[in-house]
Amino acid sequence: MNEQYLTPNESNKTKIRLAARTFLVFMTISFLLVTCAGANSTMELKVGVYPNEPLISQEQNGTAIGLYAEILESIASKEGWELKYVPGTLNQCYQKLDNGSIDILPAVPNVPEIEQHYILTTETPYTDWGIVYTYRGSGISSMSDLNGKRIAHMDDIFYENFNSSPRNSNISYSFISASSYIEIFEHLENKEIDAGIISRSYGEVYEDQFDLERIPFVISPTEMVFALSDDTDPEIAKQIDADITQMITENGTIHYMQENIDTGKTDEDLSTWESPSWLKFSVGIGVGLLLIFVILSLTLRNKVEEKTYELNSKNRELEVEIRERKIAEEKLKQYSLDLKDSNELKDLFTDILRHDLINPATVIKGYVEFLIEVEDEPQKKEAMKAIERNNKKLIELIENAAHLAKLENMDDMTFKTLDLKEIIEEVIEHLMPKLEEKNMNINFNPSGNYPADVNTTIEDVFSNLISNAIKYSPSGTIINIDVKDVDDTWEITISDEGEGIPDKEKPFVFDRFKRAHKVNIKGSGLGLAIVKRIVDLHEGSVEVFDRTDREGTTFKVTLQKTKI
Repeated sequence: MNEQYLTPNESNKTKIRLAARTFLVFMTISFLLVTCAGANSTMELKVGVYPNEPLISQEQNGTAIGLYAEILESIASKEGWELKYVPGTLNQCYQKLDNGSIDILPAVPNVPEIEQHYILTTETPYTDWGIVYTYRGSGISSMSDLNGKRIAHMDDIFYENFNSSPRNSNISYSFISASSYIEIFEHLENKEIDAGIISRSYGEVYEDQFDLERIPFVISPTEMVFALSDDTDPEIAKQIDADITQMITENGTIHYMQENIDTGKTDEDLSTWESPSWLKFSVGIGVGLLLIFVILSLTLRNKVEEKTYELNSKNRELEVEIRERKIAEEKLKQYSLDLKDSNELKDLFTDILRHDLINPATVIKGYVEFLIEVEDEPQKKEAMKAIERNNKKLIELIENAAHLAKLENMDDMTFKTLDLKEIIEEVIEHLMPKLEEKNMNINFNPSGNYPADVNTTIEDVFSNLISNAIKYSPSGTIINIDVKDVDDTWEITISDEGEGIPDKEKPFVFDRFKRAHKVNIKGSGLGLAIVKRIVDLHEGSVEVFDRTDREGTTFKVTLQKTKI
């Protein structure tokens, strides 16, 4: 119908209907675009991953693993973030943070030079520090003993702080760079180096695989946090802190198991889009029916996408829960195997000794050594030295107790042919400072080689027995060591010139538990208990009796010769 034949009233009605229809089309399209944009508003965050096991690392299939990866996965599942992991070295990850290639880098040290360049979270899931390890029987027990020694390290913050410490200005070290912490452990076990700097987080997980000792010293305690690039929204850092705060339990540990997560979005989360002006006026009345069909199709698609998003979110929650349950099941299986031939209470006590007690004692040792060096007032300095001596005894007691518990859980050992003469001479060399301090000598005149099939722990037997002989003998005396060939065994005797052991106490010297009730016996008894356990694992024997030629005590160890 031509508009020129309509009455004025009919013409106005037609214009109103046309305007209303055009406005309806515009509003419908805007609503659909807003809805579609809101359904796909998941935030993608790129996360840097570098080798720092067990805090963060990446498996061959590209999956990020470790404490910080699991914490971030839990937060992302709760907040609706999609994480994309970007691997690299630590320096490469820092470069990617600088140029905005990644948004987040987990497990970085909270130090001023890092804080100047990036946005750091404030909540700390884990505090790491450097630990110095050495092989058992090395004779290294303090930082001063490292002078002139070979020290392996990785290029991390602990090595940098150790090397730049002012207290080391008068000490000379021979540093050896390693590609991994496991490489340092292997070099130490093979005695190819004297010491190695390992992170606490890595050492506490893998130190049980090696027969090594810690030097009671702490290097640079550092809070490990998340770093964000300057281009990343600072609100993300605040959200990570808020979620970590909720994960921290009453005892201060991190709990990142999945909770019920509300995946609903508020109006503030929806992205908005304003159509261009030309589009508002380009939609004609003639496409009305087609537009209705499009509206219904898009509305249905939007509903499907919403339900798909909800299902995917629930699937992610289930995947995280299943993964956490699998981890828990594996840990329970391993724990069950560990408890198979031992008492649960003893294992718990051993774990407390080796981790919860030795760490604070080690921290005390490091700070006391530092305070002694900088303190000038004699009275305070003597008090600090008293603390250092007693703390050293405490550390020795804890380490011996943990070592004894570890030996008690062993059923057998691996053996190889070693020369007892070389082992005894090496022990004597390590104990020379103690001998010189008391002006004592050792009389050991081997007539040849003494090959025997033994484990390297046999060195602890002679180290304990000779150390006790030095400790309980008067200054200026002589310790006699003799090796006799008796049938298919070697009989090694170690004799001192001390005050001796009463006959009624001799049956208890190797038994720590019976010895605990004999208050008049000197020492804790852990060293001799370790001696007895190692000799038993070698199917040998150890005895104690009085010297016949003079006052003093003789310990006799019998070991099998090498079978030809």
